[in-house]
Amino acid sequence: MSKRRYHIIFCTYGSWLPGNPRGFRTRHHRLHVEGDYKNPPVPGIYEGLHTYVKEHMRAPAVTIPSSLRPIAGRACLEQFSKEGVDVTVLSVGGQHVHVAVLCSQSGLKQMVGRVKKVSSHRIRDQLPGKVWAGGCKPVLVCDDEHWANVLKYIRNHKDAWVWCTGN
Repeated sequence: MSKRRYHIIFCTYGSWLPGNPRGFRTRHHRLHVEGDYKNPPVPGIYEGLHTYVKEHMRAPAVTIPSSLRPIAGRACLEQFSKEGVDVTVLSVGGQHVHVAVLCSQSGLKQMVGRVKKVSSHRIRDQLPGKVWAGGCKPVLVCDDEHWANVLKYIRNHKDAWVWCTGN
């Protein structure tokens, strides 16, 4: 199986909920939602939904403290390496991880699940409970220009712990 370039994003538990004022999508687009993170919906339009979802969460939303971001990031890097994945750049922010990788598509989401498991176990003494939201978003990188944009975007994440090839 040939390796391809991906931009993979995964979020902490409770960081992107239905009704979020930044925009959101429902599972299988069951509810048509106006706007997205670049063009958010009209303020207040989904406030009731957002409040309802927050009230019915099983645990509080998770934000990874800046002191734990390097630990979680290094754990991600170690597991990606064990999985045979070439990481070009990785950032761990308070509510999400971005990583640019070279890997095969086969078993990609399951592999990311193992990465999340290892990283959450590494920080569970300081941050107990569920750390990561379910799933991930792997975006196939189309061409060299797209790849360059992804690398720049991940490297420039504010308030994130960032690792690049050559660190």
